[in-house]
Amino acid sequence: MNSPAPKLTSRVGYLLGLGMLAKFFVDTANQLFNPYLMIYAAGIGVSGITMGKMISLRNLSGLIAPVIGSLADRYGYRRLMRLNLLLAALGLLLFALGNRMVPILLGMVIWGVGQGGYTPNVHSYLSSRLPYKKRSRYLGMLEYSWAMAGIVGLSLTGLIIQGVSWRLPLFLLSGGLAGSALLMGTLPRNSMTSEVPSVKPTPKGWSAAQLRDFFHLGPHSRSAWAAVAVNVFNFFAAFHIIITHGAYLDIEFGLTPARLGSVALVMGLVDWSASILVSTVGDRIGKRRSMMIGSIGLILSSLLLPFMKGSLIIAIIGLMTPRFFFEFATVSNFPLLSEQYPAGRGKVLAMGIAGGLIGATIAAATGPAAYLKAGLWGLGPVSAATASVSLLLLVFIVKDRPGNGLDSSSEVNL
Repeated sequence: MNSPAPKLTSRVGYLLGLGMLAKFFVDTANQLFNPYLMIYAAGIGVSGITMGKMISLRNLSGLIAPVIGSLADRYGYRRLMRLNLLLAALGLLLFALGNRMVPILLGMVIWGVGQGGYTPNVHSYLSSRLPYKKRSRYLGMLEYSWAMAGIVGLSLTGLIIQGVSWRLPLFLLSGGLAGSALLMGTLPRNSMTSEVPSVKPTPKGWSAAQLRDFFHLGPHSRSAWAAVAVNVFNFFAAFHIIITHGAYLDIEFGLTPARLGSVALVMGLVDWSASILVSTVGDRIGKRRSMMIGSIGLILSSLLLPFMKGSLIIAIIGLMTPRFFFEFATVSNFPLLSEQYPAGRGKVLAMGIAGGLIGATIAAATGPAAYLKAGLWGLGPVSAATASVSLLLLVFIVKDRPGNGLDSSSEVNL
């Protein structure tokens, strides 16, 4: 039986604004190494490839997100959001202060745990207060924070690095995350009984049956897992390119940190335009259909990437296009995941985040090595092939709101 759709209230607007503020700091920290990988590698005294492996470690730490999401379904999204923001703040602080490898790596691990756990919980908290037919609009608006991270956060970071030091942005982000955690305390506690069907408490310890239950994503588990897998392949496809774009522009065009920050601003505008498009048309054309459009665009633009060179403008356009379609597909997937298994919404959304982290983690290791070995030909075709797997999953397995027997075409009429 489906629970009645929640009514929109002014508290939703307050949650959206506060969620965007906190997520701005999370997303700026998340994207920090994309344009400035070589700068931070030099700052801590390691190679670009080693820095890529450290980023992979940070991302792997975020794979605990499904456990956090499952706990949030039981104990409340707000409590876990605040905890994860504080963990991310602590991790950034340790990384910034560390002058030896052990505290730096510890900071990366803690940073990854906090970063990986926040996003699915804020999506779950907001989804629990929105009817399904409104979720593309409001979750799309929440994802404006990812764009603003590039437009404001990363562009300012470049100026701060060039004018002061590479450490100062880390201190500022840590303070922003801690302050956001305090502000989250002003939000109402989520009433678990009214938001989702009751979830049985998990007994202490783990048996084989309990482990199977943890990985069971409801009566439409096949569709839910396929939607999670789409994130794995799309994130790899995008981040195989994104993680190296700063190094590529530095090597080929000699951009300074400030100019790399300007490129980050442009990329942020691209992300913002994709999020705006999802928030305005995603509910009408359907979540699944939006994801298919994004995946097709990601495939085609990745195939064109090796030919987009010769000048800085052409190179930036070549990087912008796959990023736009990736963002369009990813933002469309959040509302789709939110209704695959409403009783375990936090866990399913966290699985989606974990899937994205798996893809991004592998890409952090493969992207720099592939670029140094084969240039753009080591990036574009690989990303296109991987995004093609996502498209096949969307066409043949993923369902739009499977519990209601709706697909993407029937949702358009809601």
